[in-house]
Amino acid sequence: MMRKAFYTLLLCCSWLGASAQNASEQNLRIYREAEQNYVIGRLDAAQEQLTNKIGNFTGSVLESAYRLLALCCIGMDDDLQAEEYVRKLLAENPYYTATLDDPPRFIDMVERQKSGQTAKITTASSQAENLNEVPVPTTLITEEMIKTSGARNLKELLIAYVPGMTNVECNEEMNIAMRGIYSSGQEKILFMLNGHRLNSYATNVARPDFSISLEKIKQVEVLRGPASSLYGGVALTAVVNIITKNGIDINGLQVKGGVGNYGQWKGSAIYGTHYMDMDIAAWANIYNADGQKFYLPTSEQIGSVPVDGSIIIGGYNKKPSYDVGVTFSWKHWTFMHNSNFSKTVAPYSLSYFFAPYSYEQYRTLDGNKPGYANWAHHTNLSYNTNVGKWSLGASLIYDTEYQNRYLVATDTFPAYMNYILVPNGTQDSLLMTHAVFQSNSWHESNIGFLLKGGYSYELGKGHKGNINFGLQYNHFELEDSRNIEGNNFSQVIIEFDDSKNLFTGKEHSADAYVQLKHQWHDFIVNAGLRYDYKKRNNDITIQEWSPRIALIYSWKTLNAKLCYSKSFVDAPYYYRNNTLDTSSSGFDELMSEYLNSLQFTLSCSNPIPGLNVELNAFHNRASSLIFQNGLFYSNSGTMKNIGLELICDYKYKHKMETYLQVEWQKLTNSENYTSNDSYIYNIPNLSANLVASYNILRQLKIHTNINYTSKQQYEYLMFLEDDIIDEVRDVPSRVVFNLGADFTYKNLKVGANCYNLLNKNYAQGGPCIAPIRQQGRWFMFDVTFKI
Repeated sequence: MMRKAFYTLLLCCSWLGASAQNASEQNLRIYREAEQNYVIGRLDAAQEQLTNKIGNFTGSVLESAYRLLALCCIGMDDDLQAEEYVRKLLAENPYYTATLDDPPRFIDMVERQKSGQTAKITTASSQAENLNEVPVPTTLITEEMIKTSGARNLKELLIAYVPGMTNVECNEEMNIAMRGIYSSGQEKILFMLNGHRLNSYATNVARPDFSISLEKIKQVEVLRGPASSLYGGVALTAVVNIITKNGIDINGLQVKGGVGNYGQWKGSAIYGTHYMDMDIAAWANIYNADGQKFYLPTSEQIGSVPVDGSIIIGGYNKKPSYDVGVTFSWKHWTFMHNSNFSKTVAPYSLSYFFAPYSYEQYRTLDGNKPGYANWAHHTNLSYNTNVGKWSLGASLIYDTEYQNRYLVATDTFPAYMNYILVPNGTQDSLLMTHAVFQSNSWHESNIGFLLKGGYSYELGKGHKGNINFGLQYNHFELEDSRNIEGNNFSQVIIEFDDSKNLFTGKEHSADAYVQLKHQWHDFIVNAGLRYDYKKRNNDITIQEWSPRIALIYSWKTLNAKLCYSKSFVDAPYYYRNNTLDTSSSGFDELMSEYLNSLQFTLSCSNPIPGLNVELNAFHNRASSLIFQNGLFYSNSGTMKNIGLELICDYKYKHKMETYLQVEWQKLTNSENYTSNDSYIYNIPNLSANLVASYNILRQLKIHTNINYTSKQQYEYLMFLEDDIIDEVRDVPSRVVFNLGADFTYKNLKVGANCYNLLNKNYAQGGPCIAPIRQQGRWFMFDVTFKI
């Protein structure tokens, strides 16, 4: 009896599967027939075929049908109906991007609707919504904007389009400040890839450098302001979510290669395909740069140990940076894996000495010359489904990173600064005076899971909304650590034990969040609350609550929102569990840092055709900021600042595009934070960036990126043999021009970009003892071919 029931069930499943497949094939056949009618000019017939069967289409066939319907309407000069089909297309696929093969009127409609606040994003509230509905100011960077910017890496892209993000230099890695808040590494902004955290669980650092390729990106969603109510720790000042292209977006193989001055070369390949319910996208990217050398005589150096020599700016070599990954989706399942690597050449030696060093002469450790190297692997398997008004999802998460800080003290110690090393367990002492280096490396891993859900409701009389909730658990382990010191460029003297090391250990964290989005006609209330719990390596527990509430009003082309949010970031494991800089037992007492922010945003879409304007005012209050005093860290920093942000974008047909972002900010109060009067050290009070492009011909586009920063201040603090220097110095204002051009012919694209066109000589400071000279005139030529 059981066997008969089993065979009956098997036959039913087979029949259902065959029926579903036949229905899908029939829908695809109908679409192909309509497409053929469109090609031969039978627009009415194509439109009738699609509208009669549109309710049966799903997935990529539905997207293609909406596109073809829009094209038919354009062909019949029915722009109003075409706009409606474009809106439906973007509702199905918020990241859809028109190609150069599409009619210009269709391309204009897609871009206009995206820039007109109709594009959907998912980062702000863990649900698809347009920019008018998001609870915090959000910048959306599309694939076309990435191309227009000429940006080489994620840092340059963010500075170009996101107000409040400014360059800071920290010698060993790329870094960005957000509204004046920064630290020695990029540990205040949460970076994600398709919603998966990229920040290290040991250092909280994510590196917006060449280890994150731009070719794979469909769009970037940036939440400006605290976002812990949804994403917990690290999302202190902003969230950057990188959305990759799907296979259907790529639809084939695209290869790209480029060369430039200062030893630059790069290569990339992207492949994507889509069939029925299956979508595959894969990418590989590599970048190398020898870097630009500047000779610095001792008379021009400001470190405590002047040494004649050259510094290297913009070096990524002795292992090129790379980014390799794949996404695979099938029905309700999605798999993603990404592996990347980067190693920055530090221009100067350790901050206290801050001198040129002989980079090429130092030995190789773990396959690398001196610098900060990072290998990372991120894996995510998720399942998402909808049941009636419910949406449910689950994800398994695995991350592992290997990091190596290989730093040079100095090529030569002066006589008054003898460096005496006493190896553990001995009475011996070693005098190290020449080419001293140190290396700390560690391996970390994290495994976790995420459960989330949502419920949509309608209460009648214009009331509707969503309730979203989630639960997450993470188990982090720093599995091993190694610390060595040596001299004479290649001689390893000692490997330290726990007396000078980054300690291994385990930490557990769990969190839960809930948020409500309720809409009544043109009013929206969006509120969220998250609870975070962590048990640290030393059995200390922390518990944090992160609230957010936003009031939003939309009327025709106007939108206004008032938002309050609070965020936190726990003191990094690296700070709390090392004795690399002192002989103490670490900094167990370090606690979380906090940011409270109040923001008011007013935006207007198309006050004149093609123009969009947004004005945002903010007030930030940061507390318990980790402040470094000498070799010791403490939660003693506070900072209050106010600011205004202006964003304008203008598009004229398919000929010209301009994007302008301006930020003004002023420090109102601070204590134990890097500041002086109304200045935050190494942060301009006024910054602006203009990205503009113009199509000279349909195949030829020129674009420019102009960056302005006002005067900055920095503190020069140096301990010399018989003196202490403590001065506030100025960094002059500057304007930097970039220029580029792209020529497209069928499947071939040729590009040329020149960075710092006028070869401006300027420097930029940050968490280092003095500003570091920036790149001069760099250029890059590249060729892209699509198969």
